[in-house]
Amino acid sequence: MLERGHPVWAEIDLGAIRHNIGELAKAAPGAEVMGVVKGFGYGHGNIASAEAMLDGGAARLGVARVAEALHLREAGIGAPIHVFTEPPPEAAGLMLELDLVPAVYTQAFASALSGAACAAGATVPVHLKLDTGMHRVGVMTEDVPEVLSELRSLPGIEIEGVWSHLATADVPGHPFTHKQLELFSELVGKIERWGIEPRFKHLANSAATLSVPESHFDIVRCGIAAYGLWPGRGFGPLADLRPAMALKARVNMVKALPRGEGLSYGLKYELDHTAGVVTIPAGYADGYDRRLSGRGDVLIGGKRYGVSGAVCMDQFMVDVGHDEVEAGATATLLGRDGGEHVTAEELAGHIGTINYEVTTRVPSRVPRLYLNRR
Repeated sequence: MLERGHPVWAEIDLGAIRHNIGELAKAAPGAEVMGVVKGFGYGHGNIASAEAMLDGGAARLGVARVAEALHLREAGIGAPIHVFTEPPPEAAGLMLELDLVPAVYTQAFASALSGAACAAGATVPVHLKLDTGMHRVGVMTEDVPEVLSELRSLPGIEIEGVWSHLATADVPGHPFTHKQLELFSELVGKIERWGIEPRFKHLANSAATLSVPESHFDIVRCGIAAYGLWPGRGFGPLADLRPAMALKARVNMVKALPRGEGLSYGLKYELDHTAGVVTIPAGYADGYDRRLSGRGDVLIGGKRYGVSGAVCMDQFMVDVGHDEVEAGATATLLGRDGGEHVTAEELAGHIGTINYEVTTRVPSRVPRLYLNRR
C-alpha cells in the first residue's frame, strides 16, 4: 500500500467527487456542470479529479493555464477544456492544437488566435469574458461594442460563449451579486440584439450554483464544492457535499519526557507534567502551515490532541499526556477519525485563510492515494 512507504500522504475519495458533481447538477437543473481542476485540482490531483468529475456527470472542465490543459490532454482526456485566463499570444497555436476553449478579453490575444486559426484552416470557438464588477480581467462595459466589432472582423473566430465571474457570491444574499447578475443579463441582451447569439452563457461559481438559481444560465462552473468544501459560511444545508481529501501521517517516534522540558524550535511549549510526546513527520513543506503551531489539532485513535510547539518544515510534535500511542500509529491532520473530524474550514480559521488554500497548498511531494476508483 502507498501509505506504508511514505511518512505522510493525502487520501482522495474519488467517490466523493463523483457524488458532489451529482449534487451540483441537481442544484442547477438544465445547466451543464463544468468541473474546475485548476491548481492541481485544488490540491486533489487534476487528472484523477477530472476523470471523477466527468464520471459524475460533468460535461466540461476548467483550468487557469494552458499547461494545466496540456496535462489533461496528455492523460487522454477529451472533454471540452476551458482556459479561464488569456495566455501570452504566442500560445495561441498550442491552444488550437489541444482543442481548447479560450477566454478572450484583449485585442492582442484575439488577433493571435485569429492568425493561428487561419494558418490551420480552422475556426476557434471563444468565450468572451465580461468585467461585471470584479475588475480582475474582462472587457469593461463601455468597451463591449468596440470589442465585439473587432472580434466579428477577425477571421477564424467564433463567439461561442459569453461569461463573467462573481465577486461576492460566497456571502449569501450579498447585494453586489445581484448587481452583477443584472449587468450580465443586460449585456447579454445587448449582444444578442447586435446579432450575436452565443451558445453558452455562464456566470455561476460554486457559491452561486448552490444559492443563486437565476445565475445558472447554460453552464455552472464548480470548483471548491466539487471537492466537498463549502464556498463560504451559510452554505451547509444547501447540498449533501462530502469532503474528498484527508491528510495523514505515521507517528515516527514516541518519547516519555519529564515535566519542565520544552518542545521544538524556541522551546515555547513547556511540559507541565510528565508526558508522552509523539513526533509526526509532516510540516510546512507538506502544506501543514507553521501558524498551526500551538493552535491546530490532530486526531490519533479518534481523539484530538493539540500541536505542541512550533511546526517545523518536515515534522511537529504532539503532547499526548498519559495516553498510549505507538510509533506507526496514524495521525489525521485533515479529515475524519472515528467521531472526530478536522475540517479544512477549521484549519483555515486557525491560520487566517480560506479552505481553498488549505488543500491547494498540499504539495506534490505528498503522494495522493486515490480511493474508490471506478
